[in-house]
Amino acid sequence: MKTDNKNFLYKLSNLRKSAFSFLESEMAKSGITDVPPSFGDILYIIHTKGTGYIKDIVASSYKDKSTVSNIINQLEKKGYVEKIPDIDDGRRVKVRLTDQATQYIDEMAEISGRLQKKLFNNMSSEEQDIMFLLINKVEKNLKF
Repeated sequence: MKTDNKNFLYKLSNLRKSAFSFLESEMAKSGITDVPPSFGDILYIIHTKGTGYIKDIVASSYKDKSTVSNIINQLEKKGYVEKIPDIDDGRRVKVRLTDQATQYIDEMAEISGRLQKKLFNNMSSEEQDIMFLLINKVEKNLKF
């Protein structure tokens, strides 16, 4: 199916579905079956920032606060993150990865790298630059 302005959103949805299917398959091969691909960015943010507040994780992601809080709660239940009370402010908590998450983080990064390679296979860097320029314009058009 040729992509045009009548089916652009369908095509984007299909791309996301295909990418997540790839990630799920590769994660399963590595024994990571209890975390959906959509949680990967939150795990990556916590990994790169280290122990931090939820508001800082939200600021680094494209997700809203309630979504990030929900993901962190689910990751905590599965043993991937732990919440640490802030000694200075009892209302706040910090979040950090557990050893369980740390053992998978390198494999998840490798899987993500394979997806990146697959996504941009047969595309020159100039073609990628043009694609991102156009996608950024579309995104800007949708912001209120």
